[in-house]
Amino acid sequence: MVYRVLNFPGTFHKWRKVTVALATVALLSACAVTPEPLTTAENNARVANDLERLFEKQEKITGPLTLEEAIARALKYNLDHRLKLMEEAVAMGQLDVANVNLLPNVVANSGWTQRNRADSTYNEDKTSTSISSDKKIRDSDLTVSWNVLDFAIGYMRAHQQADMALIVKERRRQVIHNVINDTRNAYWRAAAAERALVQFEPALERVRSALSRSETQVRERVGAPLDALTYQEDLLLTLRELEARRRQLVEARTELAVLMNIHPDSDFTVAAAVETDSDPMPVLSHTSEELELAALKNRSELRSEAYQLRINQQEAKIAIVQMVPGLNFSAGINHTTDSYKVNSDWYEGSLNLSWNLMQLFKAPANMRLADSQIELSEVRRLALSMAVISQVNIAQLRFAHAKRDYELTDRIASVQDQISQTVNASQSANTVGEAQAIRADVRALLSNLQRDMAYADMQASYGRLFASIGADPFPNDIPDNSIDTLAQMVGGVLKRWNHGDYDAPVTIAKSDDDSALAKEPMPAAVK
Repeated sequence: MVYRVLNFPGTFHKWRKVTVALATVALLSACAVTPEPLTTAENNARVANDLERLFEKQEKITGPLTLEEAIARALKYNLDHRLKLMEEAVAMGQLDVANVNLLPNVVANSGWTQRNRADSTYNEDKTSTSISSDKKIRDSDLTVSWNVLDFAIGYMRAHQQADMALIVKERRRQVIHNVINDTRNAYWRAAAAERALVQFEPALERVRSALSRSETQVRERVGAPLDALTYQEDLLLTLRELEARRRQLVEARTELAVLMNIHPDSDFTVAAAVETDSDPMPVLSHTSEELELAALKNRSELRSEAYQLRINQQEAKIAIVQMVPGLNFSAGINHTTDSYKVNSDWYEGSLNLSWNLMQLFKAPANMRLADSQIELSEVRRLALSMAVISQVNIAQLRFAHAKRDYELTDRIASVQDQISQTVNASQSANTVGEAQAIRADVRALLSNLQRDMAYADMQASYGRLFASIGADPFPNDIPDNSIDTLAQMVGGVLKRWNHGDYDAPVTIAKSDDDSALAKEPMPAAVK
C-alpha cells in the first residue's frame, strides 16, 4: 500500500505566491485611471469664471461711438487679437529659452553613501583584509561642460527661433488688418442700421395700420374684393421686406459689439448715425504699380515667407554641421569625506571627441530635404506674390465699383425722397390714395438704406485696399494704451488714409519692448 504524503510547506509557499500575485493585480487595478466628467458645480463655476473674464477691465462706452474708438476697442479687447498677442509672447519666450540653452552646462552633485559593512578587500596572501573606505561617505562635485557641436547647432536653432518670432509678429499684423476691416465694415453698417431703425418703426406701424383697415374692408365686403385683396397682398409683401431688413440691421449692431468684445445686448450709440454728406469721400492718389510694389514690400504673408526661407536655409547648414565630430570640454571641482583618501579635494578636466558616423549616411537625405524646403519656400513666395498683386488690383476695382455704386444709390435716394414728398403732398390734396403714398414712403426708406449700405461697402472696400498693400494702422510712437489715446492715433492714421497716404510697416526693435504698449500684455503688440 502506497501512502501519499502532502508537502504542506511547499503547498503553503505556492499559495503565498498566488496570494501575492492577486494582491498585486488588485493594487494595479485600483490605480487604473478612469474618465471623470466635470461635476455640475465645476461646470457652473467654469461658466461663471469665463463670463466674468470675458468683459472684465474694459473701459465703458461713455458717449457716441466713433469709428476710431470702435477700432481701438476692437484692437485692445478683441479675443482673436489677444490670442495672437499671447502666441507672440510664447514665441519670444521660446527665443529666450533658445538663447539660454547656448550657455555651458553647470552641474552640481552632492550625495551620501552609507553601508552596514566596511568596504574590505583581501590582501595577496588571502588571509588578511584591509579597509579601503569609510562606512559613511559624503561626495560632492561641481562640473562645467561644453560641447562645441551642440553649441553650433543650438546657435543656428536660436536664429531659427528668432525668425519664427518675427513670423508670429507678421501673423499678428495680419490679424490686426482683419480686425480693422471687419470693425470698419460693421461700424458703417451699424451706423446705417441705427439711422434706418429710427425710420423703420413709423413705417412699420403705418403699414400695419393700413393692413388692418384693409382686412376690415375685406370682412365687411366694402368695395371690390379683388382690389382690396391685391392691396392687402402689396402691404404684406412690404411688411415682410421691412421686417427682413430690420432683422439684418439689428444683426449689424450685434456684429460690431462682438468685434469690440462687449455683450451683444449692450446699449451704445454710433456717432456716424447721421447723414453721410459731411463725411469726406476717400481719395486714391496712387497708381496700380505703386500699390503693387508697396504690397510686395509690406504684406505680412510675403514677409513671413521670407523669414521662413531663412529658417530653411539654416536647416541646410545644420545638416552639414551635424556631420562634424563633436568636441566636449569639461572641468570640475570634487570633494569627499572619505578618510581613507589621501586627497579629499581635487580638480579634474577632460577633453572628449565623439563622432556619430551614422550622420554621414543621413547627411545626403537631410541635405536633399533642406534644399527641397528652400525651393518650396521660394516657389510659395512667388505664388503668394502673384496672389498679392491680384488682390491689390481686385481691391482697386472693388473700391472703384463701390464708389460708383454709392454715387448712383445716392442719386436714386435723392429722387425717391422727392417722389415721396410729392406723393405725400398729393395725398394731402386727396389726389392720390394711401396705397401709393405708403409705397412711395417705403421705397424712399429702402433707397436711403441702400445708399447707407453702399456707403458702408465703399468704406469697407477702401479699408480692404489698404489692407491689401499691408499698410500699418498705427504710427511709430504711442504714448500709452488707453482707449482715448489709441482712438486718437487711429483717427490720425485713418485721416491720412482718406487722403491716400499711409505708413510702411514698423520694424519692432529690441529697444521697443519698453514702449507704453509693450508694458501690458493685451495691447502690447498693436504697435
